[in-house]
Amino acid sequence: MNNIQILIVDYGSQYTLVIGRILRELGVRSLILPPKKVDEWLKNNTPKAVILSGSNFSVHQKGAPELPKLLGIALHKSHEVKSKYQILGICYGMQLLAHKLGGKVARPLAHREYGPSIVTLDTKHPLFAGVTKKTEVWASHGDTVIKLPKGFASIATSEGIAAMSNKDNRVLGIQFHPEVVDTKEGRKILQNFLELSKCEKDWNPTDLIHQIQKEVLDIVNKDGNKKNVVLGVSGGVDSTTLSAILAPVLGKRLFCVAIDTGGLREGELSELKANMKSVLSQERFLRKANLVVIDASEEFVKNIGKTIDGEEKRAKFREIYQKIFEEQIKKHNAGFIAQGTLATDIIESGKAGKSAMIKTHHNVGLKWKVEDLHPLRNLFKYEVRELARVLRLPSAISERNPFPGPGLYLRVVGAPVSKENIELVREADKTVADILKKHNLNKNISQLIVALLGVNSVGVKGDERVYGHSLAVRAVQTSDFMTAKGYYFPEEVMNEITSALTKHKNIVRVFFDMTPKPPATTEFE
Repeated sequence: MNNIQILIVDYGSQYTLVIGRILRELGVRSLILPPKKVDEWLKNNTPKAVILSGSNFSVHQKGAPELPKLLGIALHKSHEVKSKYQILGICYGMQLLAHKLGGKVARPLAHREYGPSIVTLDTKHPLFAGVTKKTEVWASHGDTVIKLPKGFASIATSEGIAAMSNKDNRVLGIQFHPEVVDTKEGRKILQNFLELSKCEKDWNPTDLIHQIQKEVLDIVNKDGNKKNVVLGVSGGVDSTTLSAILAPVLGKRLFCVAIDTGGLREGELSELKANMKSVLSQERFLRKANLVVIDASEEFVKNIGKTIDGEEKRAKFREIYQKIFEEQIKKHNAGFIAQGTLATDIIESGKAGKSAMIKTHHNVGLKWKVEDLHPLRNLFKYEVRELARVLRLPSAISERNPFPGPGLYLRVVGAPVSKENIELVREADKTVADILKKHNLNKNISQLIVALLGVNSVGVKGDERVYGHSLAVRAVQTSDFMTAKGYYFPEEVMNEITSALTKHKNIVRVFFDMTPKPPATTEFE
């Protein structure tokens, strides 16, 4: 990639790829690299600025990642800090700068921040120009800078030092996370940093589509082999949009494979076929790609039904998922498998830099006999939706709410996954979705989860004692699925949902879950 204006050093934060997303939304290209690869890249490239990400490490921890040497940050005898590049350290990035330049980082009990916090900013500093003096931010740190390096000044406080700057404003540090949507004016802060760095707008969705097509073509046509490509499709926005990007350039060499896992929602297979037909039959495609649908519901239920553990379910789902795709790769003489994996999936799977593993994703980290392609790996749901709109895909695709790969298997929680339990959840999901659609609330919700909980309880129906299931209804609002707010249903809608669900003879109780992410994840498993 040439002419990258911003280099992001990935120290393993859950939010590192969110930084790249916000910069793209602001119109500026960036590149994310782990610390060990930065010096080699800087030998041949000159970015305008460098952002140092957060991390799950402490600067005092053995093996904690260091500052790349070629960043050119140096402390002179006059106690002035000079830097070759405009630098912004975020959270761990700020702590690392302070630690290496002679400041002091500690873990004071009184200044640990996790979640929303109020900071007071020096709005005369160009980093905070146009930002409210007191503003709400998102913080997530145990360590904090308690003493600044010489030549630095505090430019924000939150019962401690929340941001710092050297004299010429070339080296900056922020203790909170401006990239997270919960930092109310974080976008403006990052825009100010781009202006300090003299960056120019150089990114748009159309360019990205062409870039993805070129990247994939360069790989699959290498050495003149021109082998076929198998693409896993679920009917969701990610894989469907990827098929629309690849079909025009691969044509009949592209085999879009969908699997009926038995864990799909009501009518989802029919919707998948309709969505793919609208994509693969567009007149502007000179050569139409192929759609293959595999029914493997019996095999998935039999294999996954042996456990109630969430991670074991995902592992057993992956086994069958990979087995089926290996068969399709062989059948269609494919040299590559492509998947609509997003940055969120890679982060939560612990495959981005040094980020911690939150949960396994069915399409990340599998060892294939052919090369594994993830063309959307640096993008978030918000960005993929924008690509779908640019491609003029129907709103049924571009605005579609996400659904996990293992589907309803992850929504039978703490109970055996049987055909009966899957069918109960499928019916309940449709009931709730229809009620939300009737009240026009579905547009306010980023993802809806209706789950069967493995907690049976006593109830009364028709003056008789019953002992039946409990269901949980959860809806969230988010832009990137890295953080999310629980959605609060209106009371009358909650009552209608509860009444409708408990009409089922085996459902006794309904719980509503509004826990934000973090600490919860979007799904229960």
